[in-house]
Amino acid sequence: PICFALSSIGIAFVTRLAPDLAVRQVAWLVLGIIFMIAVIIFMKNMDKTANYKYTLMVIGLILLLSPLLPGIGNEIYGSRIWLSIGSFSFQPGEIAKIFIVLFLAGYLAQNREMLSVFTHKVGPFKFPDLSTLLPLLIMWLLSMAIVVFEKDLGSALIVYFVFLTMLYVASGKKFYLIVGLLTIAIGAVILFFFFSHVQVRVDTWLDPFADPTNTGYQLVQSIFSMADGGLFGVGIGSGLADNIPIVESDFIFAAIAEETGLLGAAGLLLLYLCFAIRGLVTAARAKSDVSSFIAVGLTATIVLQAFIIVGGVTRLIPLTGLTLPFVSQGGSSLLASFIAVGFLLKCGDQSTRSEERF
Repeated sequence: PICFALSSIGIAFVTRLAPDLAVRQVAWLVLGIIFMIAVIIFMKNMDKTANYKYTLMVIGLILLLSPLLPGIGNEIYGSRIWLSIGSFSFQPGEIAKIFIVLFLAGYLAQNREMLSVFTHKVGPFKFPDLSTLLPLLIMWLLSMAIVVFEKDLGSALIVYFVFLTMLYVASGKKFYLIVGLLTIAIGAVILFFFFSHVQVRVDTWLDPFADPTNTGYQLVQSIFSMADGGLFGVGIGSGLADNIPIVESDFIFAAIAEETGLLGAAGLLLLYLCFAIRGLVTAARAKSDVSSFIAVGLTATIVLQAFIIVGGVTRLIPLTGLTLPFVSQGGSSLLASFIAVGFLLKCGDQSTRSEERF
């Protein structure tokens, strides 16, 4: 019900903001539901995914890096995250995140004891083997590569922080959180000083009014729209969010906040909070480590994506160009979100309590 409520809100606002794209959005919704049902029917045993973890990893990496291929890889709005075949465009990175979560779930389930044991001691501090830290370093390098070559800060953040979340859940060690945050901070500094597109994102975040007609235009218009909404909003169809470029995708939260006000925007965020709670409850009651980690990873993927895009629109963090899961216009995101829900439902069916449902 949470997912369909979010999707209904999304279709309503896509119809309002971009009526020519509404039919396509409904078609993607139907396709997403079909794939969700297919996952529930054909995924008989979640634990078997651990047997194919490296195959899943390879597929995920191929999908994630495929937009770099010449000929079919396409750069749109400054990010090279699209595959284009004729008039059909698709973001393979959205599906890649699911494969990466499945790989991580299998890997962490089989190696959680090794990750939890620290064998080296330096003074009062204990450290794991270097081989244990290798996955953390690989994910750090992968995230850096995505930002550098695909200019996709959003996907890089999600891949890295989802991995960090799953690693912490699997090991229970705060050490990984500390090291993970330090490495991402170091990476952010390196990217800022050496890559101009990262500097533009940060400068726009710090002062969008410095260039309000160019790089800061979207963010400035978004701020004005949300301020105009007030507590109760200006009413559905009465807002001026149409002035924001690509408002039906990257900035749909600003349109919702303007037309339904702070109360409507808060209600939308509460739905994501409910989604997070149900996902974590499913993970806690799962009968196996693999199912539990899959539930944690997919829940974190959707909730973190919602946080990152809302944070960017409200100027809490730099803009990343992500879509708001279930709500924003975009077939790739909607399809991936419902596939994730299918896996969560399957994890709930295999929980320790038969009445558990997502």
